[in-house]
This record gives sequence, C-alpha cells and structure tokens, in this order.
Amino acid sequence: MVSVIGELDLFTCPRLREVLDGLAARKRAVVLELPAVKFMDSTGLNLLVQATREARRDGWSFAVGRDLSEAVSRLFDLASMHEHLPFDDAS
Repeated sequence: MVSVIGELDLFTCPRLREVLDGLAARKRAVVLELPAVKFMDSTGLNLLVQATREARRDGWSFAVGRDLSEAVSRLFDLASMHEHLPFDDAS
C-alpha cells in the first residue's frame, strides 16, 4: 500500500512517480490509498491513468483504494475516473 497525504498536484506528483516507478520495476503490487488527499489536480489524474496503463502493459498490479477523500471522490466523479481506474476490491 502507498498512502498519499495532502496534495497530489504538479509539485508533488514527481515524488509519487518515483515511488511507483521503483515498485513497478520490482513488479510489486500497489494499492494507492487516497483518503487523506485534500487536493488533486489534473496532474494527479494523469499520473493515475499513466500508472494504470503502465501496469497493464508491463504486468504489475496497480489499483486505487476505494476509500477516497471527499475532494478526490468529487474530482473522480467529474472526470468519470471511476470507469477508467482499477479499484481494489479489498478496500
């Protein structure tokens, strides 16, 4: 599990990208937990879409936890992300 706290935006996405790249290189399963994210912009959405594509292409497991902050849930609803991202069935 990778828990994100605070903001997921242009300034913070590079750090999360590094973490995900490291886990992907080792084929580690990732569940991204977002209940403590207070703000996410289009950069954050793009990162999640890219991670989903890369995981499918490269054969590693990536999913988003179902427990979302209100801000993230609203953004996912507006962008119809619930239809495009894999969600973890265990969360």
